[in-house]
Amino acid sequence: MNKRYQFLVQQRADLVNEAKELLTGIDDRLLTDEEKARDDEIAAQIEQLDVEITREEKRRAQERGAPAVLKGRRGDNEITAMAHFVRTGDAGSVSHLLERDELGVNRVTLHVPTAYEWRNTLQAAVVDSTMNITTAADGGNIVPTGFVNRVAMRKNEIMLAERLGCQRIPGQGTTVNHPYEAADPEELATTAEQSDAHANNYERDAGNTGLKAFTLVKKTRKIELTEEIMEDNDVNLMGYIGDRMGRQIAGTHNAMLITEAAANGTALKTYAAAAAIAAGEPEDIVFNDTLAYYLEDDGGSIAWVARPSTFGNVASLTGSPRLYAQTPGGSFQKELLGYPVHYSNKVAATAASAKDLYFGNWFYMGYREAPELRFIMDPYSVDGLVILKYSFRAVYGVLQAGALGFGQHPSA
Repeated sequence: MNKRYQFLVQQRADLVNEAKELLTGIDDRLLTDEEKARDDEIAAQIEQLDVEITREEKRRAQERGAPAVLKGRRGDNEITAMAHFVRTGDAGSVSHLLERDELGVNRVTLHVPTAYEWRNTLQAAVVDSTMNITTAADGGNIVPTGFVNRVAMRKNEIMLAERLGCQRIPGQGTTVNHPYEAADPEELATTAEQSDAHANNYERDAGNTGLKAFTLVKKTRKIELTEEIMEDNDVNLMGYIGDRMGRQIAGTHNAMLITEAAANGTALKTYAAAAAIAAGEPEDIVFNDTLAYYLEDDGGSIAWVARPSTFGNVASLTGSPRLYAQTPGGSFQKELLGYPVHYSNKVAATAASAKDLYFGNWFYMGYREAPELRFIMDPYSVDGLVILKYSFRAVYGVLQAGALGFGQHPSA
């Protein structure tokens, strides 16, 4: 890093910190004229520094000898724009994705869509290898002559937190503490009319609260691409990688959500059988005395979460008439006892000791993300490779154990 560039970056960081300090602690009042003037002055100075920093970054890129030959289209859509950026280092085509951190360094931030990703029938294992054109499974399969220009992608889960209406927890820093009520409110005491002795005192109650710590956990993935596979592939490789990452992120979130629900939710029902759910047992979950209070306010967050096979087993229970699925078959809906069912293979399958059916008001499941996704493209660390690094931090936490829980099988 040359001295001028370092100086500009440090000047910008100092101004950003000054702007933060200027606005600290004044949430409940308007800015004074003096504060407004200084804030405007800081904004103007940062804008000037951004111009100079960009100029220096272009000069540094030229000194590094960035490739001048363009062997692909320059961004007639976002996918080809990203492909061009990864291959050449030219950030012009993805300038709308650039974010400058507090030190003034440009980073590309991708917010991969997860609300409409696909359901999973089988989760693929992580392959610890560099993508190349020599080994068939590691990339060679996608570069033969005359190959169709797309990858037949495996479907997997959408992100449950968004569909279930889980509560996003605000805050900054690695850990944020969220207060919660730790006990049910008590009835008010009966108090007699006050006498001259002044002995009839009101009963005092400070409540009972606790703190739920939301400590972010970092999740990462690295993809290594040889220069050859980037040049030779004709299967929209960057679009495939971006889509795959979105599906993997959704699956990671779902695993974290189910793990937290299993650890800190309430055991609403212990089934009679180790490997089956019987008629009448789902009702015991829905009509649990504690849970029932959280079902009065339905903001779209009350739902079941289960594997498709588990829901199929429950829906197939028969009586006179069929118990859990509408008849005739043409009117079948994906719901159970009036509440929607969401599929996730992160939920355990029906088996001894398994928690296989989750239900409740998922608004009382909180989660944090910071950031939603960080993406770094590194074409310099290893000769002949472009390394794509993805990371995000997230955490899930049950805010009221009585609001959601699960049915669990006995050990035998």
